[in-house]
Amino acid sequence: MAISPRTRFIGMATVSYGLVSLAWIYCSDLLLADLASTQAMIWLSMAKGLFFVIVTTALLVFALNAVPPARPPTSGSAWQLQPAAHRRYSRVASYLFASLATLAMLAVHHALTAATSHNTLPMLLMLPIVASGWLGGLGPGLLATAIAALGLDFMGLPPVDSLRISQNHDLLQLTILVFNGIGISLLSELLIRTLKRLRAQRALLDAVVSGSPDAICVKDRQGHYQLLNQAAASLLGRPASWILGRNDEAFLPGEQASRQMSEDQSLMEQERTVSHEEQITTHDGRSLQLLVTKGPVRDANGQVSGLFSVSRDITARKRTEAALLASEAAMRTAQRLANIGNWEWDIASGRQTWSEQVYRIYGLSTELPPPGYPDIRSLFSEAGWHTLEAAIQQALHGIDDYAIDIELIRRDGARRWVNIHGFRRLDHDGKVLQLYGTVQDITPRKLAELALREASVVFESSHQGIMVVSPDMRISRVNPAFTRITGYGAEEMLGHTPRVLSSGLHDQAFYQQLFASLREHGYWHGEIWNRRKNGEIYPEALTISVAHGEAGEVLHYIAVFSDISRIKAHEAELDRMAHYDPLTGLPNRRLLGDRLEQAIARTLRSGRSLAVCYLDLDDFKEVNARGGRSVGDNLLVAVSENLKQVLRSEDTLARLGDDEFVILLSEVASVEDCSATLDRILAAINLPVATLCGTISVSASIGVCVYPDDNVDAGQLLRHADQAMYLAKGSGKNRYHLFDPNSDRKAQARRELLERTRAALRNDEFVLHYQPKVELQEGAFVGVEALVRWECPGQGLLPPAAFLPAIQGSDMDRLLGEWVIRTALAQAAAWYAEGRPTVISVNVSPSQLLDESFPDWLGDSLRRYPELPVACLELEILESVAIDDMNLAIEALQRCRALGIHFALDDFGTGYSSLTYLRQLPVDVLKVDQTFVRDMLQDSDDQGIVEGVIRLAEAFNREVVAEGVETLEHARALRRMGCRYGQGYGIARPMPASELPRWQEEWRQRCAALREDQAALPHAASRS
Repeated sequence: MAISPRTRFIGMATVSYGLVSLAWIYCSDLLLADLASTQAMIWLSMAKGLFFVIVTTALLVFALNAVPPARPPTSGSAWQLQPAAHRRYSRVASYLFASLATLAMLAVHHALTAATSHNTLPMLLMLPIVASGWLGGLGPGLLATAIAALGLDFMGLPPVDSLRISQNHDLLQLTILVFNGIGISLLSELLIRTLKRLRAQRALLDAVVSGSPDAICVKDRQGHYQLLNQAAASLLGRPASWILGRNDEAFLPGEQASRQMSEDQSLMEQERTVSHEEQITTHDGRSLQLLVTKGPVRDANGQVSGLFSVSRDITARKRTEAALLASEAAMRTAQRLANIGNWEWDIASGRQTWSEQVYRIYGLSTELPPPGYPDIRSLFSEAGWHTLEAAIQQALHGIDDYAIDIELIRRDGARRWVNIHGFRRLDHDGKVLQLYGTVQDITPRKLAELALREASVVFESSHQGIMVVSPDMRISRVNPAFTRITGYGAEEMLGHTPRVLSSGLHDQAFYQQLFASLREHGYWHGEIWNRRKNGEIYPEALTISVAHGEAGEVLHYIAVFSDISRIKAHEAELDRMAHYDPLTGLPNRRLLGDRLEQAIARTLRSGRSLAVCYLDLDDFKEVNARGGRSVGDNLLVAVSENLKQVLRSEDTLARLGDDEFVILLSEVASVEDCSATLDRILAAINLPVATLCGTISVSASIGVCVYPDDNVDAGQLLRHADQAMYLAKGSGKNRYHLFDPNSDRKAQARRELLERTRAALRNDEFVLHYQPKVELQEGAFVGVEALVRWECPGQGLLPPAAFLPAIQGSDMDRLLGEWVIRTALAQAAAWYAEGRPTVISVNVSPSQLLDESFPDWLGDSLRRYPELPVACLELEILESVAIDDMNLAIEALQRCRALGIHFALDDFGTGYSSLTYLRQLPVDVLKVDQTFVRDMLQDSDDQGIVEGVIRLAEAFNREVVAEGVETLEHARALRRMGCRYGQGYGIARPMPASELPRWQEEWRQRCAALREDQAALPHAASRS
């Protein structure tokens, strides 16, 4: 707990008193022991004690007067920086003390001199002189000095013959005593007067600080309160004595106290003074708004020793300001809502004052000063200005106040109507001092008045019938157009209900929906059939609006209608033209789309089928060419009529244009049922038609798709039927063809896969894996075959069979083949640069090989790697390619061989090639298809084929590579048959280029191990 100033002062005074007392007793006793005898010491001890009592009593009086009060006075100040200042005692008391203390000390001096037979130092008399001067100033000090000097002169000097010191020496001491006394008295007087001025200033400061309504406090560097006035104590809600020595954490909420102390430390470190508004919550829960000024307090050395704070409670002022702002805002809001503003015009100075709303009404910026009286002329129309000027002049001449409606023209060109009220403010002589008043934007009212006038004109002159009906459904007013349209006069309809006009064509539900819309939305718009006075039923375009009062009650219903008989007839004609073929009267393509959507919906509900038949007349163009357009049109009309005879009412026959028709067969039970109907349709089309050119018979090709077997949308159904129609026409005409959804889905899947491969090529998703080929006798590595793979996101590594069939015959076949050759050449060049030359075999597709530009492209690709021997690239072609177009194949092979390329005939034995073809083809290697090699150990036929291929290759001096070598037994059998080379999973699976060096090393080690075991042929025991 912090120590209060009162406690500190009491402790200080007590310790000082003890130390001074002990020093006095000890030092005085030592002096007496040295200077006096035993008898004299008794009297001197008594004198010493008497003197000590007198001095300590005086000090006690001073100390008691200086002790700080236990708690601040109720009306006083908490200003307690240090103990209360020294108070000057009364003049009488100070003079009395000077006399008594000096006389007492003279007695002590005389006793000491008598007891010791020595002239005791006169300097002992300085003590009462100092005390008198300190307590009373100049007068008491001089009195004590005079008494001491006279006493020494007349009372205290011993006989001359008993002195040890000469008389001149005593006179010197007396002189020193007198001068010291005078000097001390002068200094004491100066000190007392200075203290008096300080006390006066302190009292004034105490009065200012204590009486200040602002909270004033001082904190030390650690944030402890060292000083505060009563206003600060009241603000903090604690007594000043309790606050002193504590920091903000003692009476402010934790977060607020931490923030406050952090800000104080920052200000002391920055050594700057700031003023700001601050929101605090006091210890007793009050929320206060303060205007705070804070700054550093400096010590005598100029160092920051603390922080002062002056806080003014501005909570009430802030509330007043907020209330004033709210009041002003409310007034501005009220003026804005009422669109009214106020103004004043001082006649003498010409100064005008406008409210914010006046600026808005006039369309001017509030940042501009109000224009002078002559300047506002540009804001009004010519007639409006003359009216305003006349009214102002009447008011200035004391005739009357004014209220006028005039038109305003804003600077942006907008025209508004305003109502201006002007009032006069007169002096005691009746002279006009000011004009003041209001400006209100009455444009809505003026527009409403104008609208009423216009509405009346419109009501009377409108070409639309208007009927006003009361809430109880009685007609209260009709216009002339109503009479013209319905035939009923106003006098006939007033007081009657609108049921007089009912046609009877609308049921109760129609009118319930109408009135529900009126209740919910306040209006209804639609078409309705009504009856004229003559009984004729006619269509109306009717709009009914509900007019409500201020309380929301229904005032009346307003019905506005027009006779749309002609419009309906025109719409019917337009609909016929838009939805029907003008020649045959059949539905056209647009109406067919609607009918098809409806038929699909009915099919889904019924669970039966819908047949969409796309019909195209065969050789119709020849009919037009032979007989002309009119003959063709007659034929189309006749065919349409014949088709109608064989179709049901629920079926749809539509003409799409020229000789194309579409038939929708609804509710088809089975394909057989559909086929019977199609036969009847073909028969109806085949009926002879008499024309100007004679009798003509035509046939048709029909494409059919069945929904939901072909579960696509309407547009797709028509396209599928169209595709099937072309297949029927291509199959011989005069027939129908059913669309196969499965074939279409497969074709679509192939197209999608083709697009995916295009994207894969763009995204570098294809990679090459390499399958080694070895010599079967010793196991020597002789080359690799490059096999493409697709790293498909989401599906992993795909083999060629998963995507190559989809790209055959497309441009992707060539693009992917070129990518494979480029990649293989780059890899071969890389291996060659590493000192590992490797022959890479690449498969070439038929379209790529037979492309005229392929040899030239291949030559360009080889020239990109001049350091790479051409022999490192070998191309493999399919036997079937060579057989399909032998001449082109031979030409392409010869052009490539001219570049130094070697060829291998892949999958030999599967293409039924003849010996003549084999002799003609410029190939170097025959590759036995793996289907024969894989099963040759179990199937003698396959073994015979393999042996035959090997013998054939020997006869034609060709090398043989066996594919599908999977076991050691396969390798041994092939070696016995005379086959030199092999490849297959028994040797190695296809692998990335990076894994080939490691495989080669492992393969050499296995071959060496097998040779040591005298094995004729190594094989890979572990299968990947």
